[in-house]
Amino acid sequence: MAIVLAAGLGKRMKSDLPKVLHPVGGKPVIRVIADMLKSMGLAKTVFVIGYARELVKSELSGEPNFSFVVQEEQRGTGHAVMMAEESYRNFKGSILVLAGDVPLLRKETLEKLIARQRELKAAGIVVSFAPPNTEKYGRIVRGSDGKIKAIVEFADCNSEQINIPEVNTGLYVFDAEALAPALAKLDSNNAQGELYITDVMRILMLDGKVTECIQLEDYREGLGFNDPDELKQLEAIFFELKR
Repeated sequence: MAIVLAAGLGKRMKSDLPKVLHPVGGKPVIRVIADMLKSMGLAKTVFVIGYARELVKSELSGEPNFSFVVQEEQRGTGHAVMMAEESYRNFKGSILVLAGDVPLLRKETLEKLIARQRELKAAGIVVSFAPPNTEKYGRIVRGSDGKIKAIVEFADCNSEQINIPEVNTGLYVFDAEALAPALAKLDSNNAQGELYITDVMRILMLDGKVTECIQLEDYREGLGFNDPDELKQLEAIFFELKR
């Protein structure tokens, strides 16, 4: 199954339209992502919605395997996934977690990610990338053995961590039975005062669970957008990849 985080307004878009309803290639971003997830034949896909929720629901309505949960307060990515807990409480298997603003992700990439999680019997896998502009992304901290040690959100980075080129895409796959107990241990003791989904990975590591970080071969797949200029750049890449 998949959980898509689509509750935000996207203030820097300077628009009343929810961020995920801005078009890329003639379709709302969220529809591009939804169509790709539908093509994977997942058991269910849950969209976490908030701002202008009825508009987002209207765009995605009519699909039997799609459902919606509301995040009333924007208390972070971890909190958003908590809102979907009812949907995965009795689910067994792999749960993809992704943002609703990454329309360049490929079905094949997600299928490989799920296959790797099952092969390792991993509690959690995070996907990283190395884009030209790493501003605002959380940093991937690896140990001397190359294994992931931590994900540090941009606002919490020290002067050394800020220079790490490998950053978090916000794409994860979790084992369903490992996710809920880890979410229950989240706290908001960070610079933003939010519940981070990144901390789920930290908790799984501390609990001795199998975790991994996989870097995208093509960084473009992990790109999202925060303002009209970034959306324009994203759309140019979208058409380039479709050729």
